[in-house]
Amino acid sequence: MYRTLTEEQVKKLYAFCVKSEIYEYDLQIEIVDHLASSIEDQWSNNPELSFGWALKNSLQRFGKNGLRKLERKLKKQLRRKFNLVLWHYFLEYFKLPKIISTAVLFLSFYTILRLVPNNIIVLYSITIPAALFSLYYHYYIFPKKIEIHTTSNKSFILLDYLNNINKRIGVFAQLPYWVMLFSYQPTFRCSNIWWKEVTISAALACLVVLFYGHFFFLPNKIRAYFFRNYLENAD
Repeated sequence: MYRTLTEEQVKKLYAFCVKSEIYEYDLQIEIVDHLASSIEDQWSNNPELSFGWALKNSLQRFGKNGLRKLERKLKKQLRRKFNLVLWHYFLEYFKLPKIISTAVLFLSFYTILRLVPNNIIVLYSITIPAALFSLYYHYYIFPKKIEIHTTSNKSFILLDYLNNINKRIGVFAQLPYWVMLFSYQPTFRCSNIWWKEVTISAALACLVVLFYGHFFFLPNKIRAYFFRNYLENAD
């Protein structure tokens, strides 16, 4: 006789996660799925085994602090999954046809740097608007367009990951400061030095691609993943 978990037993597994201080709902789903598979595997060999003993055996299979190890593993897998999404997006801009956009960005920055005698002025003209836009993103775009509000009190590790993306926008608010800091370094002075302007143009082009990918493309992928898997918990 093949045994499967009852609804009540599944609820007990969720309660066990909460008791183990694992509060993120998406993480609970993954852990409950692992535990349920392990328990049902045991029942396929020994249908008379009690739920309590099957759960205990499953936890022992994970080893000492196994639940915490599983929690860390699942968090790492989530980060790796979306880091790969971003990395694949970035690489697409160095392949046809999107490499044309990257080349246009590079040539635009390089032309401006070539035409303007003082490259520091150009960098300030780019980084100051970028810093202002980062503040606009943090206080308006993300809360209004990207952030996900749930209808329940459940927390999600996926939403924590999404919110951390918004926090990292603060790095771009500091760009003018870093330009000012390095502009006083002799090795950074690059007015009309072509190879330094090539390097800066390439860096700026890559930065624009990465900026859009990290703060727009990736959040939209996370939103799509969340609504596809946890639609009932969102507004």
